Formats: sequence, structure tokens, C-alpha cells
Amino acid sequence: MTQGPDLEGRLAQFQAMVDSLPWAIFWKDRDSRYLGGNQAMAKLSGFASPRELVGLADTDLWWRDNAAEYRADDLEVIESGQPKLHVRLPFPGEDGGTVWIDRHRVPLRDASGAVVGVIGWFEDVTAKKLAEDAEAQAQLEATLEMATPLLPVAEGVLVMPLIGKLDAQRAAQMTETLLAGVALHRAHTAILDVTGVRRMDTTAIEALARAAAAVRLLGAAAVVTGVGPVVAQAIVRLGVDLGQVTVLGDLKAGVAHALATAQQRRG
Repeated sequence: MTQGPDLEGRLAQFQAMVDSLPWAIFWKDRDSRYLGGNQAMAKLSGFASPRELVGLADTDLWWRDNAAEYRADDLEVIESGQPKLHVRLPFPGEDGGTVWIDRHRVPLRDASGAVVGVIGWFEDVTAKKLAEDAEAQAQLEATLEMATPLLPVAEGVLVMPLIGKLDAQRAAQMTETLLAGVALHRAHTAILDVTGVRRMDTTAIEALARAAAAVRLLGAAAVVTGVGPVVAQAIVRLGVDLGQVTVLGDLKAGVAHALATAQQRRG
């Protein structure tokens, strides 16, 4: 009768198997001391062989500053008997950058099913994280673009209705969109309608002044409409000089002003 591989052979086979996997894998006892790991885990730990991990704790490794957190995660899995998956954290990369890791832990059980430790592995999700960040940025830019539309309402007349809060990031995006639109449409008048702006602070009013000045540098006139009593008081109180900007009460008056000015130029 053919005998199966002995224990040493089975362990060697298991070690070869986990060494072939791309993730850094480890297993610990209930005291969070390492019982073993694969070659990727050894490399991550700064060792040449997984055997050098055996008997060590996280306090013995280069991430010792996070040892208490890792021990708490181990205990949570050991005491609950439930896995703890997809814990994302940054690691320093070899090139000085940041590598993003998803850390996973599951209970290590003996033949009877009792929890005797924890098995964990690290998955490099840097590419996924960068893709998620790029998608989030694209969504943000699309949202900002939708929040600051540029509308051609007549030949040479553009209207940008502003709604909500005008912060520094949105102000920069507003100016970029406005200037690109003035150049594209060869506009002679750009109207910034602030009727829907909830609050006008120094940042918002100064952003309007800068946007208007930039429009004038392109040879177009800047008109601000929708300035109610609260906004007018804020402009006076903050002492922001809108320069040569025409300020009118509502958008209808702004469009009429732009068309009349265009007619005068043609006449």
C-alpha cells in the first residue's frame, strides 16, 4: 500500500504553494506571534526567508508603531471567529511613494474547529485605488462643470448662473470655464448671475472680481446680475472693489444691457 507524503513533505508542499501566491500571507497563534508566512511576506518584513518570521511579534518588525492596532485586529478575529476583510491602509513603497494595501484576516482553526490563531494576507490594490481616485476626481469635475454651466443666450452673450456655495475650488473652475467660453464663442459680454448663491463671503466676492478682470483681459465686458441687498451689503462691508464690472439687479436686465451695448457697437 502506497503511503502518502510524510508531514515534512506535506509542509514543504504547502510552503511551496503559498510562496507561489502573489499576496504576502502569514499565520499567527493566539498571542499574535508568527507561526509562518510565505516568501512575499518575508520580503515585506525585510527577511530573506519566511523561517525568520517564526516566533516574532509585530513589535519586532518595522511596522512596530502599528503593532497595537494589528494586535487588536487579531484579537477581534480570534475572539469573534469571524473574518475581517478589506481593511485598506497605506504602506511606504520602495520608490519612496505610497503603496495601498488591503489587509485581510480570517480565523485559523485546528482539526476540531477551535480557533487557534489567525491567517492574514496583504493584497496590493494600488492600481485599484488610483483608478478609484481618478474616477472620483472625474465625477467631481463633472459635478463642478454641471454646477457652473455656461450658456450662450444671444450672439456674443454668455451667461453663467451660479448656484449654492462659491468656494475657492469652484471659483477656480468657474474662471477657467468662463474664459474658455469667452474665447470659444468670441463673446463680447459675459454675465455672472449670482441669484442662486446662498452666501457671499470674501472668497466668493474676490473670485467674482478676479473672473471679471480676466474676462476684460480677453476684450469682453463683465456683468454681474442677481445682486440682492444681502450681497450688496457684503460687498460694501468687505470693501472688495469690483472695478469696471457692471452690476445689475437681475439676469433679464443683464441680457438687455448686453444686447443694447452690442447694438451701440454695431451702430
